[in-house]
Amino acid sequence: MTTVDPVRLAILANAMHAIAQEMGTTLVRSAFSTIVREARDCATALLDADGHVVAQAEMIPIHNGGLSAAFRASAAQLDLSDIGPDDAILLNDPYAGGQHLNDFILFQPIFIDDELIGWAGNTAHHLDVGGGGAGINTAASELIQEGLVIPPLRINMQRDLHGGAVERLIFANVRTAELGRGDFYAQVAANRTGVQRMRELGERVGKETLRQAMAETLEYAERRMRAAITDLPDGAWDGDAWIDNDVGGTERLPIKVRVTIEKSDITLDFAGTAPQVHSMFNSSFSSSFASAVTAVRCILGDKDIPVNDGCNRPLHILFPEGSILHPEPGLPVRARILGSYRLLDAVHDALSKAMPEQVPASGFNSTTGLYLTQKRENGAMRIYADVLGGGYGAARNYDGAHALAGLLSSSRNTPIEAIEQIHPQLRMRHYALVPDSCGAGTWQGGLGFSRAIEILEDNVVLSFYSEHFRSPPRGRNGGGDAALASLIVRRGDTSISLENPSMMTLERGDIVILQVGGGAGWGDPAARLPKSIEENLRDGLITEAFANRHYASQRELTPEIQEQMHV
Repeated sequence: MTTVDPVRLAILANAMHAIAQEMGTTLVRSAFSTIVREARDCATALLDADGHVVAQAEMIPIHNGGLSAAFRASAAQLDLSDIGPDDAILLNDPYAGGQHLNDFILFQPIFIDDELIGWAGNTAHHLDVGGGGAGINTAASELIQEGLVIPPLRINMQRDLHGGAVERLIFANVRTAELGRGDFYAQVAANRTGVQRMRELGERVGKETLRQAMAETLEYAERRMRAAITDLPDGAWDGDAWIDNDVGGTERLPIKVRVTIEKSDITLDFAGTAPQVHSMFNSSFSSSFASAVTAVRCILGDKDIPVNDGCNRPLHILFPEGSILHPEPGLPVRARILGSYRLLDAVHDALSKAMPEQVPASGFNSTTGLYLTQKRENGAMRIYADVLGGGYGAARNYDGAHALAGLLSSSRNTPIEAIEQIHPQLRMRHYALVPDSCGAGTWQGGLGFSRAIEILEDNVVLSFYSEHFRSPPRGRNGGGDAALASLIVRRGDTSISLENPSMMTLERGDIVILQVGGGAGWGDPAARLPKSIEENLRDGLITEAFANRHYASQRELTPEIQEQMHV
Protein backbone atom coordinates (compact mmCIF):
# COMPACT_ATOMS: atom_id res chain seq x y z
CA MET A 1 0.00 0.00 0.00
CA THR A 2 1.42 3.38 -0.97
CA THR A 3 1.53 6.13 1.60
CA VAL A 4 -0.33 9.42 1.45
CA ASP A 5 1.70 12.57 0.88
CA PRO A 6 2.30 14.21 4.31
CA VAL A 7 0.63 17.46 3.26
CA ARG A 8 -2.39 15.64 1.91
CA LEU A 9 -2.47 13.45 5.03
CA ALA A 10 -2.67 16.56 7.23
CA ILE A 11 -5.49 17.94 5.08
CA LEU A 12 -7.46 14.68 5.22
CA ALA A 13 -6.88 14.23 8.96
CA ASN A 14 -8.21 17.73 9.59
CA ALA A 15 -11.12 17.07 7.24
CA MET A 16 -12.12 13.97 9.22
CA HIS A 17 -11.81 15.88 12.48
CA ALA A 18 -14.06 18.59 11.03
CA ILE A 19 -16.61 15.94 10.04
CA ALA A 20 -16.60 14.55 13.59
CA GLN A 21 -17.09 18.08 14.91
CA GLU A 22 -20.02 18.66 12.55
CA MET A 23 -21.54 15.40 13.74
CA GLY A 24 -21.30 16.70 17.30
CA THR A 25 -22.94 19.99 16.35
CA THR A 26 -25.78 18.13 14.64
CA LEU A 27 -26.33 15.94 17.70
CA VAL A 28 -26.38 18.83 20.17
CA ARG A 29 -28.57 21.12 18.08
CA SER A 30 -31.07 18.35 17.30
CA ALA A 31 -31.42 16.97 20.84
CA PHE A 32 -34.52 17.38 22.99
CA SER A 33 -33.17 17.06 26.56
CA THR A 34 -31.14 19.76 28.29
CA ILE A 35 -28.54 17.19 29.35
CA VAL A 36 -27.57 16.79 25.68
CA ARG A 37 -28.72 20.11 24.21
CA GLU A 38 -27.19 22.32 26.91
CA ALA A 39 -24.73 20.20 28.92
CA ARG A 40 -23.50 18.38 25.74
CA ASP A 41 -23.23 15.02 27.51
CA CYS A 42 -22.46 13.20 24.28
CA ALA A 43 -19.65 12.35 21.87
CA THR A 44 -19.18 11.74 18.14
CA ALA A 45 -16.43 10.01 16.17
CA LEU A 46 -15.38 8.40 12.91
CA LEU A 47 -14.01 4.85 12.92
CA ASP A 48 -12.23 2.83 10.27
CA ALA A 49 -13.69 -0.39 8.89
CA ASP A 50 -12.18 -2.38 11.78
CA GLY A 51 -13.66 -0.09 14.42
CA HIS A 52 -10.61 2.01 15.36
CA VAL A 53 -11.45 5.63 16.18
CA VAL A 54 -9.61 7.83 13.66
CA ALA A 55 -11.18 11.21 14.45
CA GLN A 56 -13.44 12.50 17.19
CA ALA A 57 -15.12 15.71 18.25
CA GLU A 58 -13.89 17.70 21.22
CA MET A 59 -16.68 16.72 23.58
CA ILE A 60 -16.69 14.19 26.44
CA PRO A 61 -13.28 12.46 26.90
CA ILE A 62 -14.65 9.46 28.79
CA HIS A 63 -17.26 8.86 26.06
CA ASN A 64 -14.85 9.26 23.17
CA GLY A 65 -12.27 6.97 24.72
CA GLY A 66 -14.75 4.14 24.99
CA LEU A 67 -16.27 4.04 21.51
CA SER A 68 -13.73 1.65 19.99
CA ALA A 69 -14.17 -0.76 22.92
CA ALA A 70 -17.91 -0.75 22.30
CA PHE A 71 -17.36 -1.51 18.64
CA ARG A 72 -14.93 -4.36 19.37
CA ALA A 73 -17.40 -5.97 21.77
CA SER A 74 -20.19 -5.57 19.23
CA ALA A 75 -18.11 -7.11 16.44
CA ALA A 76 -17.32 -10.08 18.69
CA GLN A 77 -21.01 -10.75 19.31
CA LEU A 78 -22.54 -9.91 15.94
CA ASP A 79 -22.13 -11.14 12.38
CA LEU A 80 -21.20 -8.01 10.45
CA SER A 81 -19.99 -9.78 7.31
CA ASP A 82 -23.04 -8.74 5.27
CA ILE A 83 -23.71 -5.38 6.92
CA GLY A 84 -25.60 -2.97 4.66
CA PRO A 85 -26.10 0.81 4.40
CA ASP A 86 -29.47 0.62 6.19
CA ASP A 87 -28.07 -1.37 9.11
CA ALA A 88 -26.73 -0.05 12.42
CA ILE A 89 -25.38 -1.27 15.77
CA LEU A 90 -27.11 -0.16 18.98
CA LEU A 91 -26.08 -0.89 22.57
CA ASN A 92 -25.78 0.47 26.09
CA ASP A 93 -24.49 -2.64 27.92
CA PRO A 94 -21.54 -1.65 30.18
CA TYR A 95 -20.26 -5.21 29.95
CA ALA A 96 -20.10 -5.07 26.16
CA GLY A 97 -17.99 -1.93 25.81
CA GLY A 98 -20.62 0.52 27.06
CA GLN A 99 -20.24 3.07 29.84
CA HIS A 100 -23.40 2.95 31.92
CA LEU A 101 -26.99 2.26 30.88
CA ASN A 102 -27.92 5.90 30.32
CA ASP A 103 -25.37 6.15 27.50
CA PHE A 104 -26.83 4.88 24.22
CA ILE A 105 -24.15 4.06 21.61
CA LEU A 106 -25.02 3.99 17.91
CA PHE A 107 -22.80 2.97 14.98
CA GLN A 108 -23.75 3.28 11.31
CA PRO A 109 -21.63 1.98 8.40
CA ILE A 110 -20.05 4.21 5.74
CA PHE A 111 -20.06 2.76 2.24
CA ILE A 112 -18.36 4.16 -0.85
CA ASP A 113 -19.06 2.34 -4.12
CA ASP A 114 -20.61 -0.55 -2.16
CA GLU A 115 -17.42 -1.00 -0.10
CA LEU A 116 -17.34 -0.56 3.69
CA ILE A 117 -14.86 2.26 4.38
CA GLY A 118 -15.64 2.96 8.03
CA TRP A 119 -18.26 3.77 10.63
CA ALA A 120 -19.90 6.86 12.08
CA GLY A 121 -20.45 6.47 15.82
CA ASN A 122 -21.74 8.44 18.77
CA THR A 123 -22.82 8.27 22.39
CA ALA A 124 -25.52 10.31 24.12
CA HIS A 125 -26.62 10.31 27.75
CA HIS A 126 -30.34 9.58 27.98
CA LEU A 127 -32.36 11.16 30.73
CA ASP A 128 -34.18 7.98 31.72
CA VAL A 129 -33.70 4.32 30.77
CA GLY A 130 -36.25 2.72 33.09
CA GLY A 131 -34.99 0.80 36.12
CA GLY A 132 -36.00 0.87 39.74
CA GLY A 133 -36.79 4.56 39.94
CA ALA A 134 -36.66 7.86 38.11
CA GLY A 135 -33.41 9.68 38.66
CA ILE A 136 -30.66 7.70 40.39
CA ASN A 137 -31.51 4.38 42.01
CA THR A 138 -28.99 4.61 44.85
CA ALA A 139 -30.20 1.27 46.26
CA ALA A 140 -29.44 -0.72 43.10
CA SER A 141 -27.41 -3.87 43.73
CA GLU A 142 -27.79 -5.32 40.22
CA LEU A 143 -27.35 -3.79 36.78
CA ILE A 144 -30.92 -4.55 35.74
CA GLN A 145 -32.18 -2.43 38.64
CA GLU A 146 -30.55 0.58 36.96
CA GLY A 147 -32.48 0.33 33.71
CA LEU A 148 -33.06 -1.41 30.42
CA VAL A 149 -29.98 -3.35 29.26
CA ILE A 150 -29.42 -3.27 25.49
CA PRO A 151 -26.76 -5.77 24.39
CA PRO A 152 -25.12 -5.09 21.02
CA LEU A 153 -27.96 -5.31 18.48
CA ARG A 154 -27.70 -5.25 14.73
CA ILE A 155 -30.75 -3.30 13.66
CA ASN A 156 -32.24 -2.22 10.35
CA MET A 157 -32.97 1.49 10.36
CA GLN A 158 -36.07 1.23 8.15
CA ARG A 159 -37.58 -1.86 9.76
CA ASP A 160 -36.71 -1.44 13.44
CA LEU A 161 -36.97 2.33 13.88
CA HIS A 162 -39.59 4.89 12.79
CA GLY A 163 -42.21 3.09 14.83
CA GLY A 164 -40.62 -0.33 14.36
CA ALA A 165 -40.20 -3.09 16.92
CA VAL A 166 -36.87 -2.03 18.46
CA GLU A 167 -37.92 1.57 18.94
CA ARG A 168 -41.26 0.56 20.44
CA LEU A 169 -39.59 -1.90 22.83
CA ILE A 170 -37.01 0.56 24.09
CA PHE A 171 -39.26 3.54 24.64
CA ALA A 172 -42.02 1.48 26.23
CA ASN A 173 -39.50 1.09 29.08
CA VAL A 174 -38.56 4.78 29.36
CA ARG A 175 -40.41 7.27 31.58
CA THR A 176 -39.56 10.28 29.41
CA ALA A 177 -40.16 8.62 26.05
CA GLU A 178 -40.67 11.82 24.06
CA LEU A 179 -37.35 13.29 25.19
CA GLY A 180 -35.57 9.97 24.80
CA ARG A 181 -36.90 9.41 21.30
CA GLY A 182 -35.90 12.95 20.32
CA ASP A 183 -32.36 12.45 21.60
CA PHE A 184 -32.09 9.08 19.86
CA TYR A 185 -33.06 10.50 16.49
CA ALA A 186 -30.55 13.29 17.08
CA GLN A 187 -27.97 10.50 17.29
CA VAL A 188 -29.25 9.10 14.00
CA ALA A 189 -29.00 12.55 12.41
CA ALA A 190 -25.44 12.98 13.67
CA ASN A 191 -24.34 9.69 12.15
CA ARG A 192 -26.05 10.50 8.87
CA THR A 193 -24.05 13.70 8.75
CA GLY A 194 -20.84 11.72 9.20
CA VAL A 195 -21.81 9.14 6.57
CA GLN A 196 -22.71 11.81 4.01
CA ARG A 197 -19.59 13.92 4.59
CA MET A 198 -17.28 10.90 4.39
CA ARG A 199 -18.91 9.82 1.13
CA GLU A 200 -18.36 13.29 -0.29
CA LEU A 201 -14.74 13.25 0.86
CA GLY A 202 -14.21 9.80 -0.65
CA GLU A 203 -15.67 10.92 -3.96
CA ARG A 204 -13.17 13.80 -4.09
CA VAL A 205 -9.99 11.94 -3.11
CA GLY A 206 -10.83 8.30 -3.82
CA LYS A 207 -11.77 5.60 -1.37
CA GLU A 208 -8.31 4.02 -1.39
CA THR A 209 -6.64 7.31 -0.51
CA LEU A 210 -9.19 7.85 2.28
CA ARG A 211 -8.59 4.36 3.63
CA GLN A 212 -4.83 4.96 3.63
CA ALA A 213 -5.31 8.32 5.37
CA MET A 214 -7.25 6.60 8.16
CA ALA A 215 -4.47 4.06 8.72
CA GLU A 216 -1.68 6.63 8.57
CA THR A 217 -3.52 9.00 10.92
CA LEU A 218 -3.44 6.25 13.55
CA GLU A 219 0.27 5.63 12.95
CA TYR A 220 1.06 9.33 13.09
CA ALA A 221 -0.74 9.71 16.44
CA GLU A 222 1.19 6.72 17.79
CA ARG A 223 4.52 8.25 16.73
CA ARG A 224 3.65 11.57 18.35
CA MET A 225 2.51 9.80 21.52
CA ARG A 226 5.70 7.75 21.77
CA ALA A 227 7.84 10.83 21.16
CA ALA A 228 6.05 12.63 24.01
CA ILE A 229 6.50 9.68 26.36
CA THR A 230 10.26 9.54 25.70
CA ASP A 231 10.48 13.02 27.23
CA LEU A 232 9.37 11.54 30.57
CA PRO A 233 11.82 9.91 32.99
CA ASP A 234 12.10 6.13 33.02
CA GLY A 235 11.17 4.37 36.25
CA ALA A 236 8.29 3.08 38.35
CA TRP A 237 6.19 5.00 40.87
CA ASP A 238 3.17 4.15 43.04
CA GLY A 239 0.11 6.33 43.50
CA ASP A 240 -3.26 6.14 45.23
CA ALA A 241 -6.58 7.88 45.70
CA TRP A 242 -9.83 6.99 47.45
CA ILE A 243 -13.54 6.99 46.79
CA ASP A 244 -15.12 8.53 49.90
CA ASN A 245 -17.31 5.56 50.76
CA ASP A 246 -19.58 2.90 49.35
CA VAL A 247 -23.34 3.45 49.33
CA GLY A 248 -24.40 3.43 52.97
CA GLY A 249 -20.82 2.86 54.15
CA THR A 250 -18.12 4.90 55.83
CA GLU A 251 -14.88 3.19 54.77
CA ARG A 252 -12.84 4.64 51.91
CA LEU A 253 -12.37 2.55 48.76
CA PRO A 254 -8.76 2.69 47.51
CA ILE A 255 -7.64 3.05 43.91
CA LYS A 256 -3.98 2.04 43.61
CA VAL A 257 -1.64 2.12 40.62
CA ARG A 258 1.98 1.51 39.71
CA VAL A 259 3.08 3.61 36.74
CA THR A 260 6.09 2.25 34.86
CA ILE A 261 7.72 4.26 32.09
CA GLU A 262 10.21 2.51 29.86
CA LYS A 263 11.41 4.40 26.78
CA SER A 264 8.26 5.04 24.71
CA ASP A 265 5.87 2.76 26.63
CA ILE A 266 3.84 3.30 29.78
CA THR A 267 2.33 0.52 31.91
CA LEU A 268 -0.43 1.29 34.39
CA ASP A 269 -1.00 -1.61 36.80
CA PHE A 270 -3.94 -1.17 39.17
CA ALA A 271 -3.21 -4.16 41.39
CA GLY A 272 -4.31 -3.52 44.98
CA THR A 273 -7.36 -1.52 43.96
CA ALA A 274 -10.55 -2.11 45.97
CA PRO A 275 -12.61 -5.15 45.00
CA GLN A 276 -15.91 -4.69 43.18
CA VAL A 277 -18.89 -3.55 45.22
CA HIS A 278 -22.60 -4.35 45.06
CA SER A 279 -23.46 -0.72 44.40
CA MET A 280 -23.36 1.86 41.61
CA PHE A 281 -19.74 2.89 42.31
CA ASN A 282 -18.19 0.22 40.08
CA SER A 283 -16.50 1.62 36.99
CA SER A 284 -17.11 -0.25 33.74
CA PHE A 285 -13.98 -1.41 31.91
CA SER A 286 -14.56 0.99 29.02
CA SER A 287 -14.85 3.96 31.40
CA SER A 288 -11.76 2.92 33.35
CA PHE A 289 -9.72 2.48 30.18
CA ALA A 290 -10.73 5.86 28.75
CA SER A 291 -9.91 7.54 32.06
CA ALA A 292 -6.45 5.98 32.21
CA VAL A 293 -5.66 7.22 28.70
CA THR A 294 -6.87 10.73 29.61
CA ALA A 295 -4.81 10.74 32.82
CA VAL A 296 -1.62 10.11 30.83
CA ARG A 297 -2.40 12.60 28.07
CA CYS A 298 -2.95 15.35 30.64
CA ILE A 299 0.71 15.40 31.68
CA LEU A 300 2.41 15.04 28.30
CA GLY A 301 4.22 18.06 26.94
CA ASP A 302 2.78 17.67 23.42
CA LYS A 303 -0.79 18.97 23.68
CA ASP A 304 -1.54 18.74 19.95
CA ILE A 305 -1.35 14.98 19.46
CA PRO A 306 -4.36 13.90 17.34
CA VAL A 307 -6.88 12.13 19.54
CA ASN A 308 -7.53 8.68 18.10
CA ASP A 309 -6.85 5.03 18.86
CA GLY A 310 -3.23 5.35 17.73
CA CYS A 311 -2.58 7.21 20.99
CA ASN A 312 -3.49 4.09 22.97
CA ARG A 313 -0.88 1.80 21.42
CA PRO A 314 2.02 2.81 23.72
CA LEU A 315 -0.17 2.35 26.82
CA HIS A 316 -0.48 -0.99 28.63
CA ILE A 317 -3.33 -0.79 31.12
CA LEU A 318 -3.94 -3.63 33.59
CA PHE A 319 -7.11 -3.79 35.69
CA PRO A 320 -7.58 -6.69 38.14
CA GLU A 321 -10.69 -8.64 37.23
CA GLY A 322 -13.28 -8.40 39.95
CA SER A 323 -12.01 -5.00 41.06
CA ILE A 324 -14.02 -1.81 41.28
CA LEU A 325 -12.38 -0.75 37.99
CA HIS A 326 -13.18 -4.03 36.18
CA PRO A 327 -16.25 -5.57 37.82
CA GLU A 328 -17.92 -8.84 36.93
CA PRO A 329 -20.95 -8.65 34.61
CA GLY A 330 -24.26 -7.91 36.26
CA LEU A 331 -23.08 -5.42 38.87
CA PRO A 332 -24.39 -1.84 38.84
CA VAL A 333 -22.23 0.95 37.40
CA ARG A 334 -24.48 4.04 37.41
CA ALA A 335 -21.92 6.27 39.18
CA ARG A 336 -18.92 4.77 37.38
CA ILE A 337 -17.45 8.23 36.79
CA LEU A 338 -16.38 8.56 40.45
CA GLY A 339 -14.06 5.54 40.30
CA SER A 340 -12.75 6.81 36.98
CA TYR A 341 -11.89 10.19 38.51
CA ARG A 342 -10.11 8.59 41.44
CA LEU A 343 -8.19 6.51 38.89
CA LEU A 344 -7.04 9.75 37.27
CA ASP A 345 -6.03 11.15 40.68
CA ALA A 346 -4.06 7.99 41.49
CA VAL A 347 -2.14 8.13 38.20
CA HIS A 348 -1.32 11.80 38.78
CA ASP A 349 -0.25 11.03 42.35
CA ALA A 350 2.25 8.49 41.01
CA LEU A 351 3.52 10.78 38.25
CA SER A 352 3.92 13.69 40.67
CA LYS A 353 6.71 11.69 42.32
CA ALA A 354 8.47 11.37 38.98
CA MET A 355 7.78 14.93 37.77
CA PRO A 356 6.91 17.10 40.77
CA GLU A 357 7.09 20.30 38.74
CA GLN A 358 4.76 19.15 35.96
CA VAL A 359 1.76 17.56 37.68
CA PRO A 360 -1.00 19.88 38.98
CA ALA A 361 -2.72 19.63 42.32
CA SER A 362 -5.99 17.73 42.46
CA GLY A 363 -9.09 19.45 41.24
CA PHE A 364 -12.55 18.64 42.54
CA ASN A 365 -12.33 15.99 39.81
CA SER A 366 -15.79 14.56 40.25
CA THR A 367 -19.16 14.61 38.60
CA THR A 368 -22.09 15.45 40.81
CA GLY A 369 -25.19 13.85 39.35
CA LEU A 370 -28.17 15.79 40.69
CA TYR A 371 -31.71 14.62 39.91
CA LEU A 372 -35.07 16.11 40.94
CA THR A 373 -37.94 13.98 39.66
CA GLN A 374 -41.68 14.56 39.85
CA LYS A 375 -44.49 12.21 38.91
CA ARG A 376 -47.55 14.21 37.95
CA GLU A 377 -51.21 13.33 38.44
CA ASN A 378 -51.60 12.37 34.78
CA GLY A 379 -48.72 9.88 35.15
CA ALA A 380 -46.23 12.02 33.22
CA MET A 381 -42.74 12.33 34.66
CA ARG A 382 -40.61 15.45 34.96
CA ILE A 383 -36.91 14.80 35.42
CA TYR A 384 -34.45 17.57 36.15
CA ALA A 385 -30.94 16.24 35.70
CA ASP A 386 -27.64 18.05 35.85
CA VAL A 387 -24.00 16.99 35.80
CA LEU A 388 -21.89 19.44 37.75
CA GLY A 389 -18.14 19.93 38.18
CA GLY A 390 -16.10 22.10 40.54
CA GLY A 391 -12.78 23.94 40.81
CA TYR A 392 -9.55 22.91 39.09
CA GLY A 393 -6.28 22.30 40.86
CA ALA A 394 -3.44 24.79 40.67
CA ALA A 395 -0.08 24.05 39.06
CA ARG A 396 3.29 25.69 38.81
CA ASN A 397 2.87 29.18 37.37
CA TYR A 398 -0.93 29.35 37.33
CA ASP A 399 -3.94 29.34 39.64
CA GLY A 400 -6.70 26.79 39.14
CA ALA A 401 -9.81 27.68 37.11
CA HIS A 402 -13.13 28.24 38.87
CA ALA A 403 -16.33 26.18 38.55
CA LEU A 404 -15.74 24.02 35.50
CA ALA A 405 -16.81 20.54 34.51
CA GLY A 406 -14.29 17.84 35.38
CA LEU A 407 -11.58 16.66 33.01
CA LEU A 408 -13.35 13.42 32.12
CA SER A 409 -16.93 14.62 31.81
CA SER A 410 -16.40 18.11 30.37
CA SER A 411 -20.14 18.83 30.29
CA ARG A 412 -21.13 22.43 29.80
CA ASN A 413 -23.05 24.61 32.18
CA THR A 414 -26.83 24.37 31.90
CA PRO A 415 -28.20 27.93 32.05
CA ILE A 416 -30.70 28.68 34.78
CA GLU A 417 -33.12 30.06 32.18
CA ALA A 418 -33.10 26.76 30.28
CA ILE A 419 -33.82 24.84 33.49
CA GLU A 420 -36.70 27.03 34.68
CA GLN A 421 -38.23 27.16 31.22
CA ILE A 422 -39.07 23.44 31.23
CA HIS A 423 -39.25 22.84 35.00
CA PRO A 424 -41.95 25.08 36.52
CA GLN A 425 -41.75 23.01 39.70
CA LEU A 426 -38.31 24.51 40.43
CA ARG A 427 -36.82 27.96 41.01
CA MET A 428 -33.10 28.73 41.17
CA ARG A 429 -32.46 30.81 44.26
CA HIS A 430 -28.75 31.26 43.65
CA TYR A 431 -25.87 29.98 41.57
CA ALA A 432 -22.60 31.39 42.83
CA LEU A 433 -18.90 30.82 43.45
CA VAL A 434 -18.05 29.78 47.01
CA PRO A 435 -15.30 31.94 48.57
CA ASP A 436 -12.54 30.03 50.42
CA SER A 437 -13.45 26.72 48.73
CA CYS A 438 -10.00 26.60 47.10
CA GLY A 439 -6.75 25.22 48.44
CA ALA A 440 -4.10 27.77 49.44
CA GLY A 441 -0.67 27.72 47.85
CA THR A 442 1.97 29.59 45.92
CA TRP A 443 -0.56 28.98 43.21
CA GLN A 444 -4.12 28.83 44.48
CA GLY A 445 -6.80 26.33 43.46
CA GLY A 446 -9.97 27.33 41.66
CA LEU A 447 -13.25 27.89 43.48
CA GLY A 448 -16.19 25.55 43.69
CA PHE A 449 -19.76 26.78 43.51
CA SER A 450 -23.14 26.57 45.18
CA ARG A 451 -26.54 26.09 43.59
CA ALA A 452 -29.76 26.56 45.58
CA ILE A 453 -33.02 25.21 44.15
CA GLU A 454 -36.43 25.98 45.65
CA ILE A 455 -39.14 23.32 45.29
CA LEU A 456 -42.41 24.92 44.17
CA GLU A 457 -44.65 21.83 43.91
CA ASP A 458 -45.25 18.57 45.77
CA ASN A 459 -44.16 15.04 44.79
CA VAL A 460 -40.54 15.92 44.02
CA VAL A 461 -37.84 13.35 44.84
CA LEU A 462 -34.16 14.23 45.18
CA SER A 463 -31.43 11.73 44.30
CA PHE A 464 -27.76 12.45 43.83
CA TYR A 465 -24.20 11.20 43.97
CA SER A 466 -20.99 13.16 44.26
CA GLU A 467 -17.54 12.95 45.85
CA HIS A 468 -15.25 14.73 48.32
CA PHE A 469 -17.86 14.80 51.07
CA ARG A 470 -15.28 13.15 53.38
CA SER A 471 -11.84 13.47 51.76
CA PRO A 472 -10.84 16.78 50.13
CA PRO A 473 -8.89 17.24 46.88
CA ARG A 474 -5.22 17.03 47.85
CA GLY A 475 -2.65 19.80 47.50
CA ARG A 476 0.67 19.29 45.78
CA ASN A 477 4.24 20.35 46.72
CA GLY A 478 3.13 21.91 50.00
CA GLY A 479 -0.13 23.36 48.71
CA GLY A 480 -3.28 23.18 50.80
CA ASP A 481 -6.24 20.86 50.33
CA ALA A 482 -9.49 22.25 48.93
CA ALA A 483 -12.86 22.40 50.72
CA LEU A 484 -15.30 19.52 51.03
CA ALA A 485 -18.62 19.30 49.21
CA SER A 486 -22.02 19.24 50.90
CA LEU A 487 -25.74 19.00 50.20
CA ILE A 488 -28.28 20.50 52.58
CA VAL A 489 -32.05 20.62 52.39
CA ARG A 490 -33.44 23.68 54.18
CA ARG A 491 -36.97 23.04 55.42
CA GLY A 492 -38.31 26.06 57.24
CA ASP A 493 -35.89 26.78 60.07
CA THR A 494 -34.34 23.31 59.88
CA SER A 495 -31.29 22.33 57.84
CA ILE A 496 -31.01 18.65 56.89
CA SER A 497 -27.52 17.55 55.91
CA LEU A 498 -27.49 14.59 53.51
CA GLU A 499 -24.85 11.90 53.17
CA ASN A 500 -23.43 11.05 49.78
CA PRO A 501 -25.19 9.43 47.96
CA SER A 502 -28.77 9.97 49.07
CA MET A 503 -32.43 10.00 48.10
CA MET A 504 -35.07 12.14 49.80
CA THR A 505 -38.72 13.03 49.19
CA LEU A 506 -39.05 16.80 49.23
CA GLU A 507 -41.88 19.12 50.23
CA ARG A 508 -43.11 22.32 48.65
CA GLY A 509 -40.98 25.17 49.97
CA ASP A 510 -37.85 23.08 50.57
CA ILE A 511 -34.59 24.56 49.31
CA VAL A 512 -31.89 22.18 48.08
CA ILE A 513 -28.43 23.71 48.55
CA LEU A 514 -25.62 21.89 46.80
CA GLN A 515 -22.05 23.04 47.34
CA VAL A 516 -19.19 21.48 45.37
CA GLY A 517 -15.57 21.95 46.32
CA GLY A 518 -12.75 23.77 44.60
CA GLY A 519 -9.31 22.72 43.48
CA ALA A 520 -6.28 22.21 45.73
CA GLY A 521 -3.26 24.50 45.95
CA TRP A 522 0.24 23.99 44.51
CA GLY A 523 3.39 25.03 46.36
CA ASP A 524 4.04 26.60 49.76
CA PRO A 525 1.35 29.20 50.62
CA ALA A 526 4.07 31.34 52.22
CA ALA A 527 5.48 31.99 48.75
CA ARG A 528 2.27 33.43 47.27
CA LEU A 529 2.66 37.01 46.09
CA PRO A 530 1.04 39.57 48.38
CA LYS A 531 -0.37 41.32 45.31
CA SER A 532 -2.26 38.14 44.33
CA ILE A 533 -3.63 37.78 47.87
CA GLU A 534 -4.94 41.34 47.89
CA GLU A 535 -6.49 40.94 44.44
CA ASN A 536 -8.27 37.78 45.59
CA LEU A 537 -9.59 39.60 48.65
CA ARG A 538 -10.79 42.53 46.57
CA ASP A 539 -12.54 40.21 44.11
CA GLY A 540 -14.22 38.24 46.91
CA LEU A 541 -12.54 34.95 46.03
CA ILE A 542 -11.19 34.58 49.56
CA THR A 543 -12.13 36.15 52.88
CA GLU A 544 -9.99 37.95 55.46
CA ALA A 545 -10.18 34.88 57.67
CA PHE A 546 -8.81 32.66 54.88
CA ALA A 547 -6.04 35.12 54.06
CA ASN A 548 -5.00 35.43 57.71
CA ARG A 549 -5.06 31.67 58.19
CA HIS A 550 -2.97 30.77 55.15
CA TYR A 551 -1.07 33.91 54.13
CA ALA A 552 -0.40 35.73 57.37
CA SER A 553 3.39 35.95 56.85
CA GLN A 554 3.08 37.81 53.55
CA ARG A 555 0.51 40.25 54.88
CA GLU A 556 2.84 41.21 57.71
CA LEU A 557 5.63 42.28 55.33
CA THR A 558 6.37 45.97 54.86
CA PRO A 559 5.02 47.60 51.68
CA GLU A 560 8.59 47.95 50.38
CA ILE A 561 9.30 44.23 50.67
CA GLN A 562 5.93 43.38 49.15
CA GLU A 563 6.75 45.59 46.18
CA GLN A 564 10.10 43.81 45.75
CA MET A 565 8.26 40.47 45.71
CA HIS A 566 5.97 41.75 42.94
CA VAL A 567 8.98 42.57 40.81
